[in-house]
Amino acid sequence: MEKHFGKLSRGCALCFVGKKSVLFVTGICPRNCIYCPISPERKNKDVVYINELKTKNTKNILQEINLSNSSGVGITGGDPLSKLSLTISLIKKFKKEFGKSFHIHLYTSLNLLDDKSIKKLQKSGLDELRIHPDLFDRKNWGKLNLMSKKFKEVGIEIPVLPKYEKGIIDLIEFAKNKVDFFNLNELEYAINKEKIYAEKKWKVHQNYGVAGSEKLAKKILNSFKKLRIHYCSARFKDSVQFRERLKQRAKKVAKKFDKITSDGLLVHGAVSGEKNKLIEYRKQSPVSISSSMFSVLPKSQRKSEEFREVKKELIKMKKPFFYDDKKSRIIFGIDTAKKLAKKFKGIFITEEYPTSDSQEVYKEVLS
Repeated sequence: MEKHFGKLSRGCALCFVGKKSVLFVTGICPRNCIYCPISPERKNKDVVYINELKTKNTKNILQEINLSNSSGVGITGGDPLSKLSLTISLIKKFKKEFGKSFHIHLYTSLNLLDDKSIKKLQKSGLDELRIHPDLFDRKNWGKLNLMSKKFKEVGIEIPVLPKYEKGIIDLIEFAKNKVDFFNLNELEYAINKEKIYAEKKWKVHQNYGVAGSEKLAKKILNSFKKLRIHYCSARFKDSVQFRERLKQRAKKVAKKFDKITSDGLLVHGAVSGEKNKLIEYRKQSPVSISSSMFSVLPKSQRKSEEFREVKKELIKMKKPFFYDDKKSRIIFGIDTAKKLAKKFKGIFITEEYPTSDSQEVYKEVLS
């Protein structure tokens, strides 16, 4: 259950309704927090992800934001300031492409913040800065004085570590007149920190949050009711924020024949082709393709007699369908799939994420 006092930051308000894309600009970070949840595939790696898509291509990043129907971006890492030039150039690009009202917030530690980096971030058009101070090393806390009136909003966002109540309260007391808001996050399970979690006896419950974190967070919130302070659970991040973002993307990428579930997943019929890629067909809306399109397919991609016959039948039926080149298949409506299943083998219905990788969560073979 979420809880907060005072007005939510603009970044949080947009996340709540799934209108924020997540830009993981680098896995490189000057710190090595004992609770860092970043996966081994990303941690300390110079990689870029926009939502679930791994890419360093700016065009792909802009396209993913557009397909996700986002009104803003949250920039994270690693520490985005480890790649300051890239981060600055992307912020400027977002503002130019989507307009000044496109909201951008950024997460960073205090380690790399100084007058120079703050000035560059300020000039880039960054709206909201979220700082993650080190609870175990207070030497950089004084840098919070540098942020005064530099951005529309400045906040502190930290995980709530069980049995570290004093350190968190000390930080809030120190920073309450220096920042605009506080976000307390439930401590999440970190797949690459199992040994440390075991040493500290941090037990993980079924929602991937650490036992005791939520209880302590709510206790601290009740002690600072006059501040703008918010608690966000691991459950909320996974089941609400992520789901709402899926719904936004589903609205934008769904074909006319797709069924969108209450969780934002796409359901449609499909038939798989050869492992070789199908003819590239990039239009976003489904259309019926003329038979002449199939004649340009190389023979190596027309080995399956059954698959060819399904394609012919789809043209004959004049039902909308779509080439999914990434998964070497053709997709179509559920009703179309049921009709095809009466005549052909290999027809199935699939339920999958509306993300760039179309991750499948359910499959039912009809024939």
